[in-house]
Amino acid sequence: MRLKLKIEPIPISTWGISLANKLPPNEWRELRQKVYRDADYRCKICGATNRTLHCHEVWAFDDRKRIQRLVGLECCCELCHDVHHFGRTSQVRGKSYVERCIGHWCKVNKKTRKDFMVYLQEIKLLNKKRADRAYLVTIGRRILV
Repeated sequence: MRLKLKIEPIPISTWGISLANKLPPNEWRELRQKVYRDADYRCKICGATNRTLHCHEVWAFDDRKRIQRLVGLECCCELCHDVHHFGRTSQVRGKSYVERCIGHWCKVNKKTRKDFMVYLQEIKLLNKKRADRAYLVTIGRRILV
C-alpha cells in the first residue's frame, strides 16, 4: 500500500532515544526552527499551515541487523506527527482524538477506515516483530545505543 502518511513503530528498546533528548535544548531548538523555515512553516505531509508544527525524526530500520538509523528530519503538523506515533497517541490521548487521527490518515492517504484497520494490523505485526529485540541507534556515524 503506497501511503503519504504512515504509522512508524519504534522498538521498545529505543523509546525516548532521539535528537530532541540527546542535544542541548538550545541546539535542538535551533535545528527544529531550521526544519520549520526550510519547509516554509508548512506540514510536509498534509500541507497544513494552521496547526502546531513538530520536527519529526525519520528513522530507517534494518530489522535483520537490528539497527535504527536517523535519515532525516521533517516538518509536520501535530496531527500528522500523532499519526506517525499512533501507538503512543492511542495510549495517551482520548478516543475522540484517536478517531480524528484515523480520519486524518484516511483523508491524507485517500483511503477508507477499513484500509486503515488492515494497515494497522500490518503495523502491529511489525511492531511485535521488533518488540523483543534490542536495536542499535545511529545518527550519522555516531552510535547512541
